[in-house]
Amino acid sequence: MEQGGALSLIAGRWKLISPREGPKVHHETAIELGNDPQPQLYDLSVDLGERQNVAAKHPEVVRELSARLARIREDGRSRP
Repeated sequence: MEQGGALSLIAGRWKLISPREGPKVHHETAIELGNDPQPQLYDLSVDLGERQNVAAKHPEVVRELSARLARIREDGRSRP
C-alpha cells in the first residue's frame, strides 16, 4: 500500500490508480479521495468520469501499468 497520497498513471486510454487504504470519501465534504484497497483501472476513452472500475476485466493492463508505476517510484520521481 502507498505511503502518502494515492499514485496514478495515465497511459493512452487507461488510468490506473494504485491501491491505498483509507476512507473512499471524505466524511465532511463528500469528496472522493481515490482510496481503495484494490487497484482501480479506468478506460478514459469511454469513461472520463471514472465511474466504472474495469481492473477485473483487464488484469494484464493492471499488471503492466503497476509495473511501470513501480519503476517510476523506484527512480524517485513522478515526472520527467
